Amino acid sequence: MRRSLGVLMVVALLLSFGPNANATRTWNAGNVGNWTDTANWSGGVLPSASETAQVWSGTPTVNANVTIGQLLMGYNSTDVATLNINTGSNLTISKASAELMCLVKAGTSAGANVTVNHSSGTVRVFSGSGTGEVRLVTASTTTGTAAYNLSGTAVLDTEILSKGNKTNTAATFNATGGTLVLRNMIYRFGLISEGAGFNQGTAKLEVGAINTVGAISVGNATNAMDYTAGTGAILNIDIAGASNYDNVTQYGSIANFAGATMQVDLLGGFTPTMGQTFDVWTFSDKTKAGSGSVVGLPTGWSASWVDTNADLSTDTLRLTFTPEPATIALLGLGFLAMRRNKK
Repeated sequence: MRRSLGVLMVVALLLSFGPNANATRTWNAGNVGNWTDTANWSGGVLPSASETAQVWSGTPTVNANVTIGQLLMGYNSTDVATLNINTGSNLTISKASAELMCLVKAGTSAGANVTVNHSSGTVRVFSGSGTGEVRLVTASTTTGTAAYNLSGTAVLDTEILSKGNKTNTAATFNATGGTLVLRNMIYRFGLISEGAGFNQGTAKLEVGAINTVGAISVGNATNAMDYTAGTGAILNIDIAGASNYDNVTQYGSIANFAGATMQVDLLGGFTPTMGQTFDVWTFSDKTKAGSGSVVGLPTGWSASWVDTNADLSTDTLRLTFTPEPATIALLGLGFLAMRRNKK
């Protein structure tokens, strides 16, 4: 009796620890089908919220709301893998570490061909420490083809978006729609046009989490990047106060917004005053320049590139609140009405 009781206690203790946080679940090579079909995973077990999902080859479709710890794809030169997120389902990757989603994970003979087709639903890559990263190829390889295709109504929400190896010319982030939410940084990139920069394509770019004030960097001190927004692209700027608004710091030589639409959202009931300015895009090197006019601003707003350090180089994109005379007149009438009511 005592022995049986002891066995039961040991079993209960083991179960209390839950799934192994270091465990991996591997998609059966070459399989095509739904993520939630246990037959597609080794051992017939789906990856849990604390585990790493490995898709070396095959075509899984995310067909339900899925939470995992990490996603690694494409390992060897013969691997061909395609991940589809197009059913309106959400994929959350949230292990407390970096490189949470890697499209080409270098193996013994790197050179895999990996594609992510994301046209609906949300992919959220979030470590909570600012290091959660979507990496197209692992930093140790210059081979392999990786493409993340963002389109439709899809949302990619990540702390860091990285090519991984900036010399890899076969890694691309193709944004023909959807929303890219960036909470921290874009770096090591040559996107779409494969230059030394980041091309937003025609997607919407959110700085920080949606409906919150955030700050991101385009490049860093050792990885300068130019920035271009394609025709039809949207840059969303949230403003919650005189010194509380979205801001981008760029490490590069130019930021080109030609053809882009800027969307300004005021948060928390904040109302700017006449002539109030907000410097939303600044260069770390004040000798650099920005160019291109921003279109589509709400009524009462204007945008211009300005020189903030008198060196004859434009270094900052500044938004200015300048309501039209009719708006000012309405504000004045409202003020007079308030005074009369007080009397």
